[in-house]
Amino acid sequence: MLKVLCAVGMISAACISSAKPPFLITFKEYYKPNPSSVLGQAKCEICHGQVPRRNPYGKELKKLLDSSSDGKLTVDMLKQVEGADSDGDGYTNADEIIGGVLPGDPASHPSGPAGKATSVPVTQASNSIIPANGFHPIVIHFPIALFLFGVLLEFVCLRKKVDALGTAAVWNIHGALASMAIVVPTGVAAWLVGGHKLEGAMLFHMICAGSSLLLMAVTIVTRRKAGNSSGAYWAILLLTALVIGATGFFGGQMVYG
Repeated sequence: MLKVLCAVGMISAACISSAKPPFLITFKEYYKPNPSSVLGQAKCEICHGQVPRRNPYGKELKKLLDSSSDGKLTVDMLKQVEGADSDGDGYTNADEIIGGVLPGDPASHPSGPAGKATSVPVTQASNSIIPANGFHPIVIHFPIALFLFGVLLEFVCLRKKVDALGTAAVWNIHGALASMAIVVPTGVAAWLVGGHKLEGAMLFHMICAGSSLLLMAVTIVTRRKAGNSSGAYWAILLLTALVIGATGFFGGQMVYG
């Protein structure tokens, strides 16, 4: 029974995993803007005003993402919005991309007169099997699912008085903490490579993530000392679950907007 429950916890974590390729990498690998240009130096502001709020260009792409079967950004989607003037400044998105400025910011546009843009040069996208986010949006589901499943097992154990359920809960919570050894490095890598500013949703995500790591460790220590019937243990357990949920929420804001 114990092995089955632990297996269910692991399967639950794996089944809810999903991820989207990073917009920034896809955009810059296709268009290859001049590194010294406004567009070449831009990161999140290509698609966002202030994360997670999308600018007009980002909203146009979001519509295409919502209508796609897998929700992944493609070069074809970028091409579909090239002829539009998303920010309403009189220049098409392609005009602004070629000019090295932001297609979603009306205050950012080429110095020349507005006109019909020529085709944007086609470049070959990267075939790397390792995304720039380092699979962080996938692995982050493991500690979330394992910890929450552990909370459920603890509740059932307390109600039914079945020690095996309590043991399974402890293993799930330990697994959640252990998986942070992969989650934290991939998260830091995704932050650095993706160029996210430490503000808004990203700042709250980082604070909640650090708090979750600390609270998981406190939860395990409290469980060992006080058992699963202690009021203090349940207070820490539920607080940790809430902070983990908040971490996932802010992370989702950055991925899905």
